Amino acid sequence: MNILFLCTSNLNRSKTAEDHFAAKDPLRVYRSAGLSEKECKRNNTTLCSEELLEWADVVFVMEDEHVRRIEQYTGQRFLEKIINLNIPDVYQYGEPALIEQLEKRREAMQFKELFARIESPSSARAALRLFEASATELAVTFKLSQTDS
Repeated sequence: MNILFLCTSNLNRSKTAEDHFAAKDPLRVYRSAGLSEKECKRNNTTLCSEELLEWADVVFVMEDEHVRRIEQYTGQRFLEKIINLNIPDVYQYGEPALIEQLEKRREAMQFKELFARIESPSSARAALRLFEASATELAVTFKLSQTDS
């Protein structure tokens, strides 16, 4: 499973999350990036791209603004993958208080169970993808079933 952590500049929050969880859970692949081109250039850090968003099975952001920024640039394409951790930009890289906040979110969201559901071939998301139908197809099917009765 591919997990992406995003914050503004990929300097403190998302980079700490990537390194912390990668050390704790080597069975999954963790990456991180920033959402501000200006800040990523200034700090020589990784800028988020559509390629990274496509690569990720789950995307953790730190603030509502991060969700809005992704939606602004990519529309609603990736919104179903995003989980907001609501961690403010007040921490330094590796700061124990930041790691404590990340762990609290992990426990509250039960990451292990969440990842198991996403990885499971019988997950709701997988089932929905298998049965995707266009609005036109649904309308035709609905009309046919009404006339058949």
